Amino acid sequence: MFLAIRELLFAKTRYILIGLIMVLTASLIFIISGLAQGLSADNASSIQELQADLLILTKDAEGELTKSFIPMGEAQEIVDNQGDEHASTLAIRMMNATRNNSQQQLDIAMFATEPDSMLMPKITEGVSPTNQKQVVADTTLKQEGVKLGDKLTIGEASYIVSAFTSGQRYSHTPVVFIHNQGLDQVNAIAVQGDAHVEGSFDVMTKEDALQGIPSYSQEQASLNMMIIFLYVIAAFVLAVFFYVITLQKREQFGVLKALGANNSYLIQGLMGQVVLLAVVCIALGAAITVGIGALFPSDMPFHLELVTMLKPAIIMMIVSFIGALLSLYQVTRIDPIEAIEGAAA
Repeated sequence: MFLAIRELLFAKTRYILIGLIMVLTASLIFIISGLAQGLSADNASSIQELQADLLILTKDAEGELTKSFIPMGEAQEIVDNQGDEHASTLAIRMMNATRNNSQQQLDIAMFATEPDSMLMPKITEGVSPTNQKQVVADTTLKQEGVKLGDKLTIGEASYIVSAFTSGQRYSHTPVVFIHNQGLDQVNAIAVQGDAHVEGSFDVMTKEDALQGIPSYSQEQASLNMMIIFLYVIAAFVLAVFFYVITLQKREQFGVLKALGANNSYLIQGLMGQVVLLAVVCIALGAAITVGIGALFPSDMPFHLELVTMLKPAIIMMIVSFIGALLSLYQVTRIDPIEAIEGAAA
């Protein structure tokens, strides 16, 4: 580590420039990771947070919730057949709503289930519905001016917003939870524990059901591809930088070897530089990302937390080590006599 610190202090400008590239790359990776997490939540947080282990859909739906249609009578039989397991019906409808008889159109995802269902979300404001005319709305509807006690007209029915919940979005729209009374069919049966069903039904996990949400997998695949390319770019930049630096210091390494320094000592110095540079640059990139994230508008789908940043940070460290492997190989191949003779020539 002594050799690493001396080298970093001696060639400050050189390492500041490569450090700047690493900081920008780390910041971009963190920002895209936050956008990927934010878009994931904005598209499917209602399914991700669903209090269920499995979902029962019709086979012809091919994993898409909105293409599965189960008659209410048959759905109720399936719920009753689950024995001691918890099960609830779930109907999903993409709808338009108006507030207090105004002309303002609100795009919502209507989730219909039993009033005492395990699928009902946690209340963050207001009181739980006490009748079928009261609903629970996602808090993002507040941005559209919706308040507690407002009347929402959905189709031909009117409902009163009795409570708000948070983190309930589906297909980039806020979710409104209503009573399922009067529905002729549902889209799925949510089950806690094992599912007991036969016939033309599929049983899938929530993770599998996410792939059936329109545009979900495409969005995540696109952003993840960007992140992967940034990792590859970071690895190549570090590999080229440390390789060139190693070639430029070939004579110095040869002299150190002639004075008794072994390969492990030189490798420790080189890896020390990589570790110090990577840690400082990743930390600066994280700090910049937090600052930029604070400036984003509240309605932007950007979700940043420790877990979101920890995984990319660890991968960046691994990529940094991978980028330095070529230089480590060059260090072990340096012959002190040839290096000194080359310097003298």
